[in-house]
Amino acid sequence: MQAINAIRTMNLMNSKKVIPILFVLVILATIGMYANNVYKAFYPIESLPKQTITTISQETLEQTYGLRVNLVAVTAAGGLVDVRLKIIDGEKAKTLLSDPQNFPSLMTDNGVILRTSEEIAKQGIKIENDGNLFLMFPNSQNLIKPGTQVTILFGNTALEAIPSK
Repeated sequence: MQAINAIRTMNLMNSKKVIPILFVLVILATIGMYANNVYKAFYPIESLPKQTITTISQETLEQTYGLRVNLVAVTAAGGLVDVRLKIIDGEKAKTLLSDPQNFPSLMTDNGVILRTSEEIAKQGIKIENDGNLFLMFPNSQNLIKPGTQVTILFGNTALEAIPSK
């Protein structure tokens, strides 16, 4: 009778160790996924996409795609670039922003491309008339400073360079 009780006690002790170990492994896997996404967000891509880039003016962006750039500014002690777009015409903006490949990214005057994290890019953009789109880009290596010429890329469409504030 005592041998049976001892075996049960050992099995309970082993299961009590397994649950905390699994909990720690789940936490480590979650931290690893987030660390990978942060690494990707702060790692600039050093070259332009291989497709042909079409450059448009701010006037064309507003007339053709219903978007206006209200702000491109360095913020958070130089760690972030704040980009604010005004949606003038939601229907026109949908032609550009409905494709996830056209999610805005930034290109510096020396050709480095900055992107938001994958989670932000995967979120749907609520496109409505007179709406606003606020984007924060990690300022990798402090590449963008006030006065730096910044180009906003929408897939293979590039907006003429704008000086950051």
